[in-house]
Amino acid sequence: MGLFDRISDGLSRSRDKFKESMNVLLDRGPDLDEEFWEGLEETLILSDVGGAAAADIVERLRDQATRRALPDAYAVLDLLNDEIAATFTAGGEDILGGQPAVVLFVGINGTGKTTTVGKLAKAATDAGRNVILGSADTFRAAAIEQLEVWARRSGVEMVTRERGADPASVCYDTLERAEAEGADLVLIDTAGRLHTSADLMRELQKVVNVVRKRSKLPVHTVLVIDATTGQNGLQQAREFNRALDLDALIVTKLDGTAKGGIAAAVSHELQLPIVKIGVGEGIDDLRDFNAHEFAAALVGAFDERFDADEDGLRGENAKEAAVTAGERRRDVLEGAPAAVEAEVAEEAGAEPDFAEDAVVPAAGEPVLDAQGDVEEAFADAAREVAAEPADADLLDAALGHRTHETIVVETEEDTPAGLEAAELAELDRNAEAEAAADGEADDVPFTDDELAELAMASADGEGEPAAEPEPAGEPEKKSFWKRLFD
Repeated sequence: MGLFDRISDGLSRSRDKFKESMNVLLDRGPDLDEEFWEGLEETLILSDVGGAAAADIVERLRDQATRRALPDAYAVLDLLNDEIAATFTAGGEDILGGQPAVVLFVGINGTGKTTTVGKLAKAATDAGRNVILGSADTFRAAAIEQLEVWARRSGVEMVTRERGADPASVCYDTLERAEAEGADLVLIDTAGRLHTSADLMRELQKVVNVVRKRSKLPVHTVLVIDATTGQNGLQQAREFNRALDLDALIVTKLDGTAKGGIAAAVSHELQLPIVKIGVGEGIDDLRDFNAHEFAAALVGAFDERFDADEDGLRGENAKEAAVTAGERRRDVLEGAPAAVEAEVAEEAGAEPDFAEDAVVPAAGEPVLDAQGDVEEAFADAAREVAAEPADADLLDAALGHRTHETIVVETEEDTPAGLEAAELAELDRNAEAEAAADGEADDVPFTDDELAELAMASADGEGEPAAEPEPAGEPEKKSFWKRLFD
C-alpha cells in the first residue's frame, strides 16, 4: 500500500463524516448564497477543524469565488483541499529530518508518547543514525519496560534509572551518555502530565529547562496529541504551549477517530508545524506529515465525494445529470411541451416519463398531470353538463373511460374521486329543472294554454318559428367532452 493510500485509509472515518455533512449541504443546491457559506463553515467546524480555522478557510474561498467568478458550489469545493492545506503551519523539517538534535516528547498519559519514541528510534536506526533513548517517565507503571522493548527492537542504547527517580536527573544522564557515544539523535520520553494541574506542569517545565541548559545539540519540544480527544486536544495544546513553548506536534491515532480535523485546528491556532502523524499500530504507520496529502485524504476526491451509489453516476456526470433532472422537473411544472421533456430526458440517458401512446400537446398547451388536472377537467365537465344536458351521455361514457390519450391515470387509487352516483343524480335533477324552466327539456308536457297557442298557430298557417341562424364565420363552440373525444 502506497504512502497516500495508507494515510487515506487511516483517515477514512474522518473523511466519511466530512462527506456526509457535505452531501447534506449540497442537497440544497449549488448556489453560492449566504446559506451555502454558512453551511460550509458549519461543516468544517463539525469536522473538528476548529472555529478559527474554519472561518479562515471560508473567508479565503469567498475571496477566490469573487475574484475568479466561480459559477457554483462545485467549483468552490474543487479549491477546498488547497485551502485546508494552507491552514497548516509549515516547517519542522529540521527536527527529525537528519540534523543532530535532542527531542523531548511531552503530553498527557495515553497519547502514545512511548510508542512514538520507539517507532522513531527504529526508523532513525534503519536510516543509519546513531540514536540514544532516555526513559524519563519514571512514574507510570511499566513505562520503562515498554521503552526497553522498543530499544531492543531498534538495537539502540537506552538510559534509565529506578522507578520513581527524578525525571530531570534521567535527562541529564542521557545527555552525558549521548556526548560520550557521539550520538546525533537523542529521544527522551517524559512522564505524562495533566495540563489542568499547575504543579505537574511546573515539574515538566523543570525537566525541559534542564535539558535546554545542558544539551550542546539543538533541543526541540514536541507535543504528542491523541486525535480521538477532539477539541480537548486543542485545549491540551494551548496549555502545554503556554508552559513549554512547543516547537512541533505529532498527531496519533488518526485511524481510530472521525475527528481528524483537529490536526488543522491545533496547527492553525498555535502556529505549530506537524512533523508526524499516526495512522495505525504498525511500526510503519507513523508517517511524515504532508499538508496536501492530509487534506486530500480528509476531504476525499471529487468523484468519490459525490457518488450517488455504487453503480450510479460519478463526479461530473452525476452533477450534470442532477442539473438536467432539475430542468426537466421545472419544464413539466411550468407547462413546457412534452417533446422538450423527451429531448432533455434523452440527453440525460433516461426514458421519457409519459406513456408510449400519449399524444404530445402542441407548444403552449398545458401538460396535464395524473391527479390535479383530471380533477379540474371533471369539474369543468360537470358545469358544462348542467348548462348543456345533451352532453350528459358523454359524461356517462367518460366515467367508464377515464384514461384518455392526453390524461394518463396509472392506478385505480390515483384516479380522481370525480362524481359519485348520488352527485350525478343530483346534477341530472338540477339540469332537468333548469331545462324545464327554460322550456328546453323534451320530456316536459305542454300546458293547456301552450297547446291552444300551437293549435291557433297551425290553423293560421304560420307553422313553427324559424330557427335563429348562427353568426357566419364563427366556429361551433364545442363542449369539453366533444373536444376530448374528437
